[in-house]
Parts: sequence; C-alpha cells; structure tokens
Amino acid sequence: MRKSIVYYAGSFVAIVVLLLIIMNLDTNSEAIRYHQHLRNPSEADLGICSDCNQDIFLCTHLPIIIVDTFSQDIPGRPLAFGMDEHDTEMRNTFHTTPEDETETTAHISVIDNSNGWNHDSDTPTFESLAAIRIRGNSSRFFDKPNYRIRLVNADDSNNRLPLLGMAPGHEWALHGPFLDKTLIRNYMWMNIAFDVMSGRFVPGVRFFELILNGEFQGLYVLMETLRVEPSRVSLSRYRPGMPETSYFFRIDWTQRTDREIETFSTYTLRQEFESTMEILYPTHLNQSERVRNYVMGSINTIERFLYSHDMLLNPRTVERYIDIDSFVDFFIINEFIGNNDLFAGSTYFHKDIRGRLVAGPVWDFNNIFDNFFLSLPVDEFYLNGRGWLDRLFMSSYFTEKVINRWNSLRQGALSEERLLNYMDDVIEWLGSAIDRNFDVWGYSFDYRNVSHLARRQPRPEERLEGITEADLNPSSFEEAMAQKRDFMIERGRWIDNHIVILRQYSHRSRHALWHLP
Repeated sequence: MRKSIVYYAGSFVAIVVLLLIIMNLDTNSEAIRYHQHLRNPSEADLGICSDCNQDIFLCTHLPIIIVDTFSQDIPGRPLAFGMDEHDTEMRNTFHTTPEDETETTAHISVIDNSNGWNHDSDTPTFESLAAIRIRGNSSRFFDKPNYRIRLVNADDSNNRLPLLGMAPGHEWALHGPFLDKTLIRNYMWMNIAFDVMSGRFVPGVRFFELILNGEFQGLYVLMETLRVEPSRVSLSRYRPGMPETSYFFRIDWTQRTDREIETFSTYTLRQEFESTMEILYPTHLNQSERVRNYVMGSINTIERFLYSHDMLLNPRTVERYIDIDSFVDFFIINEFIGNNDLFAGSTYFHKDIRGRLVAGPVWDFNNIFDNFFLSLPVDEFYLNGRGWLDRLFMSSYFTEKVINRWNSLRQGALSEERLLNYMDDVIEWLGSAIDRNFDVWGYSFDYRNVSHLARRQPRPEERLEGITEADLNPSSFEEAMAQKRDFMIERGRWIDNHIVILRQYSHRSRHALWHLP
C-alpha cells in the first residue's frame, strides 16, 4: 500500500514538473527561439584561424552554402530585367510579370562547423540535389536576388534536411539583403517578432555566406518558408475527399487566376487595390470545387460578421470566429516596424478545422523602418484602417487589448534598450562578413549605380521641399544603420505617446443613438 502511494505521488510530481516545463516553454520565448548571434561563436571568440592556407577561398565564422547550377541560368528574373530604367516595357512589366515557378537543377553543399571556422574546402555538413529559382516580387529586379530552393533526391522526391540547425524541411528561402543596406532587418525582426507573437510560428533565420557557381555572393539569410507541417504552420491534415478542412491562405499581389478565391471582401471591394486571396493549403492539387467552396464559405462567414450590425452591437462575439490575441500581436509588430505591405502583399492567415482564424505567420521584413521605395512618416498610424483591422478597431474591447499589449511589450520584448542592444550585438557578431559583402555589393551605396526599382524615391511633396534621392539613399553602411536606429527610436517613442488615440475609432459619440460595447 505504501509503495503504491509513493508510486502515485512520484508520478504526480513528475506530471506537475512536466507541465511546468511546458508552460515555461510557452511563455518564455527565449527558451525555444534560437538567436544565432547569441549561440554561435564570434570571430573574437574563435581567435586566429590556424587552418587557413592559400588554397582556401573563404574562411568565415558563419556557415557557408555552396550552390552549383551546372552552368544553367536560374529562372525567375522579370522579363524586363536589365533594360534601361526609362524603358516603357520595363515600367509596364513591373506590376504584370507573374511569379515564375520554373526551376533549375542544382547541387547544394552546406558547411556548418557551428563551433569553429568554416572554409569552402571543408567537408560538407549536408549535401543534396536541389531545384532553385529566383523568388520575390520587387526584389526580382535587384542585382542581388533572393532564391527559393527545394531539396530533392535523385528521383525528385523531397529531401528534408535540418539546415543550419533548424527543423528539417525541404523548402527554404535564401534572402539576399540588397535594398536593406543594414543587412539585418529580416534576421533581427523575425527573431523579435517571435517574442511578440507569443510563441506562434515565426520563420527561423540564420546568416550564412553564399558561393554561387564559384563566385562569392556575400551575406545571405536562410529562412524557413511558410508551409503547413508540424514544425511550421501546424494544422490538422487534409483528408482526401472531405470538403471540410483546415486551411492556410494569403493576400498578395500575385495574379494566379486558377488559384484565387473571391469572398465577401472581394465583391464588396473591401480588399486593398489589386490584391487577391489565394489558398495555399490544401495544396492546389487537392483543391476540388467542394474544398474551395468550403474555404470561401468559412472566410465569408467571418467577413460577413465583421461587416455586420452584430459586430457593431456585440463586437466581442468576434472571438467565436478569430483568435483575437493573434490579431492584436499581428497589428502591433507590423504597425511598429511600418510594414506597408500588410493586407496588400505577403499577408498570411490560417485556420485549423477545430479552431479559429489566426493572423500570421509574419513574412518579409526587408522594407520595414522606412526602407520602402517611398519614405514613410514616423508620426502616424499606417495599418489600423487596413483590411479587417478597420472593423476590429471599431471595438473598444480590441482597442484596449492593443493598447495594454503595446505598453507591456515596451517593458520587455520591444523596449528601446533591448532593441538597440540587439542591433549592436548582431553587427558586432557579423564582423568582417559585412565588409566581404560590400566588397561585392558596395557599388550600390551610390544610388546611380542601381535601377530606380532598387533605390528609394522622394515623394512628390518631398521633391517640392528639395529632398533628392541622394538624401534618402544611404551612402555607407554606417549611414544605413543610423537611419534605421533613429527611425526605430522615434517610431517607438511616438507610438508610446500616441497609442491612446486609437480609441477614437471606437469612442462613443455624444450624438449616437447607440454605441459599441
């Protein structure tokens, strides 16, 4: 009897400990987010490399990825790439060229001695065949492109590998910072966004240096792509033949008429100009008419409520349909960083068949903090009127959650001190990789050396004030860092002082016959 009591007591304690560990992992994002610059040694940590010799092409403390396309061109450039920037065809093609999904066969080698120096001649940590193409929208016009790679076996089946310590996957994005002269926006803010998004999936990111067909390409960021699988966007699996399903979709500018869906916001003209909705999961091959109708009907139900009188009279009821906290966090991170693409391009949502609609994951922070083609003001809210946020901010319940969440984050994950230290730490850790990158791409600091699609432009009112392209485009790495740092500081302080004005969109009017709860 005593043994039984001891056994059950011990089991109970073990269960309690396990639950506490799980709770800690859910609430302490630092415990499960891998910040490469905090985990991997710097150049100073490693000291002088004793293995270097004249036969070594590249010695670096960062991982190295080597891609060989067997002398084949990589598809995905816009039709107008390389034309004179004043060419009419180029201007017309910028918004109409569809995303090219053809691929080229390649071989990829990954060298990742995570606790030591890496050399291009080292034995690869991983090797694989791959299919590669250029990816992105406006970035397709950049001299330093982004790539999408799909790791495959000899029979073209997917080859899932845990590249640079991330969860195994067969599809990856190779982000090459070009417009972003600080080189760190996607790396830094994907990691910060994870802290804001309360442990929801945010793509993992790792710096590396790229050698493509024998030529050094500088600093890149390996990014997890947005795919439905347990380690990324986790949803209940689609069951063939069943119309009711979990789904994952995006709002973007891409024009794929065979994949677009039309919902309440489409035919009531409430979507952002020229943007469309596209189902990403279930995959296109599994999108029967019944499946598409189910997904459209599910989104319609949510949208019809948002734009209904019921939403006005009892806005908290929206929690039956959407995960409110995910939308609060989604708004805050995108509003703070000035993600001008939200609800127009690269905006993602997902819904498990057993759950509510969740905002995210976040994606593509290359243009944030006033790094857009046209400058953004530091002293206004950009996104509260975008898409469904316009309706949510009519609820004082949602608005107060945003205000309280912002104030809380500014004491921790988004505190000014934390963000400034994070920037400095990343730059210090990157070390000479920054110089090597600009040995290749440094010519882009003179805006006249790049296409007008790869540099920032003055707005008409700025031109009248005498502001030129030379004023808006940084002429050095230090200037680019100062621009980002100053805008980030001013932006945070402005929101601190003005976050409460969001209440005006749900404030009771003294002339109203009724008001929002």
